[in-house]
Amino acid sequence: MGNVVYVQDRSWSAYHTAAGVARSLFYYVEAGGHFWTDTKYRTKRQDLNSMLLVYTLKGKGYLEYRGSSYTLTEGYGFLINCMDEQVYYTDTKELWEILWVHFNGSESAGYIERIYQTLGPLFYAPQSSVIPTNIRSIHTLLNARDPRLDIQGSCLIVQILTELLLRTFIDDDGSALPPLVETVIKKLENEYNKPLNLDNIARSVGVSKYHLSRTFKKHTGFSPYEYLLNYRLTRGKTLLQHTDLPVEEIAYRVGFSSSSHFIRMFRKYEEMTPLQFRKRSM
Repeated sequence: MGNVVYVQDRSWSAYHTAAGVARSLFYYVEAGGHFWTDTKYRTKRQDLNSMLLVYTLKGKGYLEYRGSSYTLTEGYGFLINCMDEQVYYTDTKELWEILWVHFNGSESAGYIERIYQTLGPLFYAPQSSVIPTNIRSIHTLLNARDPRLDIQGSCLIVQILTELLLRTFIDDDGSALPPLVETVIKKLENEYNKPLNLDNIARSVGVSKYHLSRTFKKHTGFSPYEYLLNYRLTRGKTLLQHTDLPVEEIAYRVGFSSSSHFIRMFRKYEEMTPLQFRKRSM
């Protein structure tokens, strides 16, 4: 966590160099630690190719990241990409006690960006939840210099990222999807084989197309068009696998304006033609 000096003596940190196969295949742990901060604890840096997960056990800390400031108290943590400029430091009266892990690999940056776009860098998790529990498990592996760290650490990191990513699909009132998104999904899935466009869909649910696009993507990860396209392709794959209908007929049945458009989109997303898919699915 940078050139840290101002931590209490009982603090510790440990570092790890992942094997080459882990660096190419897995999420991998780079370092971890448990800090009891001193009054002058402060880290400022950028351009570090690493992801940082910090969890507050006690006290109070502050984070400055991507132009915004955040306060962290017990149970709150942050997840950031250290390529961006960041500053984090302790409150001088309520000294910050934190668990932390640096990690990298696989799609780490993409995961964090997806989480950031919906939740921001901060999250809350009780001490009994998967996030602090998994951080402690990573720490145990680090301190034991356990040879299984690359594999087990990757699994633990994925569980943390999955927990946070799932939160991006939860609405403010705790429901999995807001009524607007559920209504649009039903419309897309019931009318997928009909001509549909964003203007008409937005009018049918009484919102602007800009609001619809933002809300839909926030809760599904797709724009309405992307969702419709994926659903049409999925229905097309079912027909390719379970019927002997020609490709042109399947294209029209699932809502494409032409077989060439269907083939082009199918090749783009499946990296093979519809007929190649049919042969491989037999």
